Amino acid sequence: MQSGKTALAALVVSLLGTQLCADQLRVLTSMPPGFYQPFVTAFSKHHPDVDVITLNKNTNASVDEILRGNERQFDVFWSSSPEAFELLKQNGHLATVAATGEADVHSFAYSALGWTQKQSATAAASADWDALLAPEKAGAIAIARPSRSGSTHMMLERSLQVRGWQEGWAYLLELAGNLSTITARSFTVLDGVANGRFDIGLTIDFLAHSRAEEDLSFVYGTPVMVTTARIAVLADGKAPEQARAFVDFVISDAGQRLLMTPEIARTPHAAHIRAEANAPYHQVLEDALTLNWLEYDAALASERYWAVNALFDAFVFEVFDARREAWRRLRVLEAEQAAPSVAMHDIRRLLTTMPIAEDAVGNEGRATNANAFAILSERQEASLQEWRAASQALLSEADDLLRVLEVERANALVRNE
Repeated sequence: MQSGKTALAALVVSLLGTQLCADQLRVLTSMPPGFYQPFVTAFSKHHPDVDVITLNKNTNASVDEILRGNERQFDVFWSSSPEAFELLKQNGHLATVAATGEADVHSFAYSALGWTQKQSATAAASADWDALLAPEKAGAIAIARPSRSGSTHMMLERSLQVRGWQEGWAYLLELAGNLSTITARSFTVLDGVANGRFDIGLTIDFLAHSRAEEDLSFVYGTPVMVTTARIAVLADGKAPEQARAFVDFVISDAGQRLLMTPEIARTPHAAHIRAEANAPYHQVLEDALTLNWLEYDAALASERYWAVNALFDAFVFEVFDARREAWRRLRVLEAEQAAPSVAMHDIRRLLTTMPIAEDAVGNEGRATNANAFAILSERQEASLQEWRAASQALLSEADDLLRVLEVERANALVRNE
């Protein structure tokens, strides 16, 4: 009899556990708590029976976890990085809509890239991206590591797609000469500007807008490059109905209006809701959407997702001090001459050259990992070693030429004494 009661109790616990699990919604997002919490609170008022569990994790780490099997069975993925969703879709990790067979992914907001400064230091709401290359900006700029930040990865891809592969890398490699630091997360870039560690932080607009009370303002890099933030139901979750209800709320009129509150400060995707907006930054994005001069190719970005991050690591992050010092030495020499010499042009070419062709990296990003710390395939490991060697060779050649010029300069100073 006792064993029967025990079995009955176990059955009840089992059923209760199943019910609790069914009513628990797990959301994986790169958004900060200040963004997602108002949505969770508002959703819970309409669905009090659903327990929303939210984990904040950077985009690349989130994608990597899902690609590795989504063992914690997250139901919803929520991010500003459109290529992340393309990568998940290609690998079959997004749920599909029964009626259409299409991936259950939706755009919910627009964002743009640029940089944040203290409000007292910002002279204009927008500025040309090339302004960041000015020699006087040396040591004043911070950026998050692209392999740890979806928005920074998107910034790299935007540069490559807008300028072209070689010109885009030339820009990024010269920008590296002005960097103060490369941080682990996007949030720490803004923290550094707020506490005065550096003057400029490359970031995405809504992160700066939501921290205006900290004397932070946002400068739109021109041309303004707009991208869509997305939310999707994952294929491997345990609460698909609750997940679709949550996504439906985010893209509903109520959810879209919630985006425009000062605490969130984002531009809604729905045009009829955007028409209600009155903050100045909404108009900046509206004007950029009207131009629609270059659509972001998220599919292309997803194909080379790992490769672009790995190239940045090999040519910038892992050789950061050496590359930054080479730029400093070159600028000292350039500043002392009315016109750069042939040797200086050669050094500049070496410091802005990406020797890896665009068509050589197309298949590297198709591997089922996106994280810089994931186990690499043999092909990826071989490519990474090749890229590191190429990076070191270019820097070494530039260093040799710099040494020659510096000796000539020192000798000239002695002769003129």
